[in-house]
Amino acid sequence: MENFKWFEKWYSKHVIEHYKEDITVKIENKNNLGWRLFVDFSSANYKHLNGLSESKKVSDYNYFLINAKEKIFSGEGDFTKLDFLIGKFRAYLGETDFHSHENDMFLNPDIQNFIFENEKNELIFLHYTSEKETADKILKEGFRYQTSFDKTTTLIKNDKIDINYNHLIRKPFGKFVVVISIQKKLHSKYNQLVNNAGKKELKVEEVLSEKPVYEDEFNEKTYTLHHKFIKGYINYSSGQIVKNAEFNSGFDSDLFKSFI
Repeated sequence: MENFKWFEKWYSKHVIEHYKEDITVKIENKNNLGWRLFVDFSSANYKHLNGLSESKKVSDYNYFLINAKEKIFSGEGDFTKLDFLIGKFRAYLGETDFHSHENDMFLNPDIQNFIFENEKNELIFLHYTSEKETADKILKEGFRYQTSFDKTTTLIKNDKIDINYNHLIRKPFGKFVVVISIQKKLHSKYNQLVNNAGKKELKVEEVLSEKPVYEDEFNEKTYTLHHKFIKGYINYSSGQIVKNAEFNSGFDSDLFKSFI
């Protein structure tokens, strides 16, 4: 939001102090899939501007294109890049030293294939964390969570808009994304067993546990989803994929029944 605030101040300054300098600003929605920012400030008092041409495209939902010459700036990008485009305009005017766009390879085909390779048979959840050590520990020891599984993970479907939106909302939690996959047939089996036992408050993810529920030092109930349901994790900044050698989305155990 820093670039939005800067843009408001920049425009306000011209309206108040340089009202004789005509500026044309257009911010447009581009086919419902992205943004276009156009600024014509030909009459404004800016000098020594170097031409700018820059672009990057990972997919139709992850791209940008910048062209600026003299005092006309034009930029396009996907629906997550409006703030980024304003930042590029800001940098073009020399109002900031740089505006970097962090590498985000989440939508790269190899990462998407890793996540969704068996989507027809699995329920797929994502958990974001900022620490590699935490992601490695989850692979070995299972996914520990408190209160609710749904609050710390996101159930996703293979829809580009849905994927990109959820990623945009959760990426501030960290660049390491843990992939959890549970076979739909197995999930349905234990959902039925839970219902038959009359324990509707019990979640299937709480049943598919590495160990019995326990209370931490703050008296919070802690659950541990079995590590065999952890497919691995990805680093969306570097594109690295780390796989869990023991992953088995259909893993079943007599231990699970003891939790019902």
